[in-house]
Amino acid sequence: MQVDVRDDAGIVLIEPTGDIDGKTAPDFQDQVLVRVQPGARIVLNLARVPFMSSAGLRSMLLIYREAKSRGAKVVLAQVNKDIRGSMSATGFLSFFVVCDSVQDGMREAGG
Repeated sequence: MQVDVRDDAGIVLIEPTGDIDGKTAPDFQDQVLVRVQPGARIVLNLARVPFMSSAGLRSMLLIYREAKSRGAKVVLAQVNKDIRGSMSATGFLSFFVVCDSVQDGMREAGG
């Protein structure tokens, strides 16, 4: 798994590429959590994530909890239908603002 990170006007854009599963979830989680600082604004662009296992969903839950405890905002962008369905079924989708595009996500994170 590759995780690209860039800062765009104070909003951290994180773009993982590849499946988030039992093998890759710990690294993905670590790379996101290190950026969840107090008041951080983060957009996770999941456009290049075709699959997320239960380990990936657990990572998303931990990211949500850490962001909430630190007053940070995490917005999801371009979540595919299958991952959106899994997150909805587990109740995790309601924890995040979900946007159809990165541009919408950046606007939402900035507001």
